[in-house]
This record gives sequence, C-alpha cells and structure tokens, in this order.
Amino acid sequence: MPNSSRSDDLVTPKQIEVLVVQNNPDETLLTVEAFHAAGLTTGLNYVTEGEDALSYVRGEGKYADVPPPDLIFLDLSQPRVSGLEVLKVIKSTPELMHIPIVVASGSDDPQLVRAVYALNGNCFIRKPGELREFVQLDIPLTQPTPTYRFQEWRITRAPFRSSRVVSRRKKTAEPT
Repeated sequence: MPNSSRSDDLVTPKQIEVLVVQNNPDETLLTVEAFHAAGLTTGLNYVTEGEDALSYVRGEGKYADVPPPDLIFLDLSQPRVSGLEVLKVIKSTPELMHIPIVVASGSDDPQLVRAVYALNGNCFIRKPGELREFVQLDIPLTQPTPTYRFQEWRITRAPFRSSRVVSRRKKTAEPT
C-alpha cells in the first residue's frame, strides 16, 4: 500500500468572498474597516444598490466574471430595490439560497426583525453607529463555511427561535 500523507486529505482553508450591500458611503467605509480589522484583506466587494446586488449574485452584466460571494452583508436601506426584496429574491432562488446573509438595519423594530427571519435571513443585527463598535466584528474569515460571532452588536433572533436579545456589553453570541 503506497504511503500517503494525511495532510493531502485535508481541505486548505480559503479566504472568503464577502459582498457588502450598502448605499451610505460612510457606513460602507466603517463596514470595510471592520472586515479589514477582522483579517479580511482580499475578497471584499461592495455594491451600493439592491439592484446591483442581485446582478452580482446572479453573475449578470458587469458582474459576469466575479466569483459568487460566500457571505452577504446586507443593509436594508437600499434605493430602488429594497433590502427586504434583495433578501427575498436570493433566499427564494435555489442556486443562491445557500449563501448566508447578515442583515443590518439602524432599527431593531420587532416587525422588521420578524420580516427578515420570515424571508430566511441568517442573522439580524442593529447597526452600530461608531467605528469602535464596528471594529468589534469578529468573524473567522478563513473557513469555507464561517461561524459568525459579533461582539458589541445587538443581535436579535426571530421570535420563533430563541427570543433572546444580547446586550451591547461585551457579550458574544453565535447565531445558529
């Protein structure tokens, strides 16, 4: 029997592709800085409209040659095509529904949170307002299927799951 190295059987971790969908340039800068602080220096792409987000994930038009995202960070406030509509389209398309979507909003209105989870959003966060809070984002960025931990962010789970709300004081939650 030939000698084979067990390391040949291991999957080499890859840098993940993240699509940030955000129309506010200041918030885009904060989000990009947070991902850089978390170790993502390549594979970070962003679009400023929901319509462009849908073209990106479908590989249409000017996005025909981009790799599909491994994670989408979606701000709900989008011109033309709303963030909820983007979420609905992606999660109802069989070829795209596997992509985890972290939904961010300036509001944590319970009806909005329920709407996000009803459309199969993977995580809902209330957007922090300061750079210090943004850079507390802690995502292992080299796993093929990442696990997400957000520190100093208010994470709200859907009422039909756990109705727990994590406070903003250095507690860590891992969405399931």
